Amino acid sequence: MTSAVAADTTAASPLVLDPYSHEFHWDPYPYYRAVRDADPVYFNEKGGFWLLTRWDDVNLALRDFRTFINTGAVALEKEAHDVMPYPMFIGSDPPDHTRQRKVLAPLMTPAALAALAGVIRDKTRKLLAPHLRRGRFDFVADLGCYLPMDVIAGMIRVPDADQDRVRRLADDLIARDDMQHELSQRNIDGYIGLATYFEEHVARHAAMPSSDDMLGLMLSARADGTMTHKEVIGNMILLAIAGNETTTKLIGNMAYRLWQHPNQRSLCVQDPSLIEKAVEETLRFDGSSQIIVRRVGRDIELRGKQLRVGDRVGLCLISANRDERHYANPDVYDIRRGARDHMAFGFGLHSCLGAALARLETRIVFEEVLRVMPDYQIVEAGLTRAHNPNVRGFSTCPATFSVIA
Repeated sequence: MTSAVAADTTAASPLVLDPYSHEFHWDPYPYYRAVRDADPVYFNEKGGFWLLTRWDDVNLALRDFRTFINTGAVALEKEAHDVMPYPMFIGSDPPDHTRQRKVLAPLMTPAALAALAGVIRDKTRKLLAPHLRRGRFDFVADLGCYLPMDVIAGMIRVPDADQDRVRRLADDLIARDDMQHELSQRNIDGYIGLATYFEEHVARHAAMPSSDDMLGLMLSARADGTMTHKEVIGNMILLAIAGNETTTKLIGNMAYRLWQHPNQRSLCVQDPSLIEKAVEETLRFDGSSQIIVRRVGRDIELRGKQLRVGDRVGLCLISANRDERHYANPDVYDIRRGARDHMAFGFGLHSCLGAALARLETRIVFEEVLRVMPDYQIVEAGLTRAHNPNVRGFSTCPATFSVIA
């Protein structure tokens, strides 16, 4: 039997964990459990990187930003830093990280985003409306791939006519073939395409009056020297990817898990105030950010393994969030759990800047979905996966539901 992780951990059948395996992407959790038990600080020989799988170790790495650094940690692929020359602020450390985050953070707080709630609700209803009389609908292809991009596009002034192009390029950048451990030409072309688009986009808007949206703040920061031109372009690329892909996949994951656990969905239908907790439990139980990357900034011994300066390290967030050493009954999906110490958005200094926006969008989506199609049924035969070691979720997630007159 060929699998991402062999069930037998004897010498004849060694433990293997490969986040580039398409089989692994379908259900990584049994594999992560095996690695947490047998080899929690795991070295992937083929890719040449470490994987941390236990809650305590991932949390340590997220807190100790001097030992586990972001600079140069663009992706697990060793060549990624060289072929992606526009720096994103998530790939930096203080003081550069602090300088750039201060520019972007004011627009991403819960208070600042509250003004977007009505816009997000209106967009969600418009995306749902064409499907309500058909009785069938795809959580990703009909909603998830559009809503987050539309919201981010409004912040950086990407016009409606360009959104499909940006989305397609972002998909090309993150797509990985089965067992593809190096960047493909498709990935590189996706990156170059995004960089080219945003170079032109910034040039078009540079001479326009200043504004207080995300693009305006970055252009002002470039003008006063707080952010370089390359940083502006890199952060635009980041917003197009992280601000879109992770929330898109989270919507699909939550739709699937609520369908898979009908008693939990019924609780949300009966009491919509529980949807907020359901978002948190989905983030813990099946978050869309699977692995985030760090590099070793200074030698460290961890559980008897020697990690050296420059080593690439994958922090397996979704494994840590299912660690039975930290959570009681971690493989039970319980929307009343109320766990807020999960690491779906990272932790500490480098925690995800877009966490509040992702939570807001996902909560509103399911308030609206459960209002108009509370009995939806996922069509399992139509499920397809996006394949990437960092982001986990569906490319299509079709459903049927009763038409409400």
